[in-house]
Amino acid sequence: MRSAFEHLGAPAAQIPALHVVGTNGKGSTAAMTAHALTKAGMRVGLYTSPHLVHVAERIRIGGEPIGEDALERAVRRVLAIELTFFEVLTLAAMLAFDEAGVQVIVLEAGLGGRLDATRIASTVAVAVTRIALDHQRYLGTDLRAIAGEKAAVMHHGALAFTSSQAPEVELVLAQAARAVGTTIAYVEPLARAPVGLSGSHQRENAALALALARTCVPTLESHDLDGVHWPGRLERVLHGGGEIVFDVAHNPNGIEAVVTSLRDHWDARDRVIVFGCMPDKDADTMVALLRRLETPIWIVPPNDSVTVALASSGLPGHPGRSFSSPSSPEFRGELAATLARGASVLVCGSHQLVGTVRVWADRGGDAVDPGDPLLR
Repeated sequence: MRSAFEHLGAPAAQIPALHVVGTNGKGSTAAMTAHALTKAGMRVGLYTSPHLVHVAERIRIGGEPIGEDALERAVRRVLAIELTFFEVLTLAAMLAFDEAGVQVIVLEAGLGGRLDATRIASTVAVAVTRIALDHQRYLGTDLRAIAGEKAAVMHHGALAFTSSQAPEVELVLAQAARAVGTTIAYVEPLARAPVGLSGSHQRENAALALALARTCVPTLESHDLDGVHWPGRLERVLHGGGEIVFDVAHNPNGIEAVVTSLRDHWDARDRVIVFGCMPDKDADTMVALLRRLETPIWIVPPNDSVTVALASSGLPGHPGRSFSSPSSPEFRGELAATLARGASVLVCGSHQLVGTVRVWADRGGDAVDPGDPLLR
């Protein structure tokens, strides 16, 4: 990746970058950081992954997804080099940010940190969001190993921030910071989540975003995060007489945050959960957590090519239901009928599942854009 970056002339290497790593909350933290800096008058480049509907969502300049012409121009320059999907998009983002003359770049790491493609940026500050078990096949089987992969992005001269972590994670972060001659500062959750992002867990993400943004604009306050819009994070969309709540949580820690947020704030009497995840995820644990909401659960794989293996998804009095895919006529018909009677439906477990149902809700079509399966 570094070789390809240098081959392209090291685009945007002179632009300071704020790097967000962690397991859950990276996208929200990055989005809030970029939002606050944009409100402060800075021209900001934001790179996140994966996307929900269209690949251009991953590269934003001034709060807006990159135009298709600019995206195609950047991607064509990168495609001459043999790289993965994510590496191509990362380099395309750097080219686009360089061409657009942004003043600061906010980067969400894709997977881990130590070997992540986003490390090519000129990082001046790092935020480490909540670290939990996910992608164990690639990052390690326990929290210490995963934390080590994330902590590797810290380096001498770069500020580092995190919030409350498991004790073993805090130990790894402290050791990693000492090894590179820096310190890691802990931030306390803000008093409230910013307007635009629901859930008590967003108070932690918001505190990290504010600390990160203040490295560029020290005068920023918590209210500067208000107004941020980040789809698929406890996002409520009215449809067909009912309501759909979209959340891209796709591991037990993320699902637990969703359940905690909804237990006291999901008032609908008629409600349904639509859940589906990729095969490498801990589906049984996530469904067990969702059962705490005492709501019927429909199992819907994120796409036609995967299945979701579960011990059981049923509840007392509510046997589990399953559908072949989010694009199947059976699922769409049942979802439309459920919403028509005024029900509230939570869709969670996968970016791809959320993206597909969200497109159906918007315009009745399919999310057909390609995505990196590693990041689903």
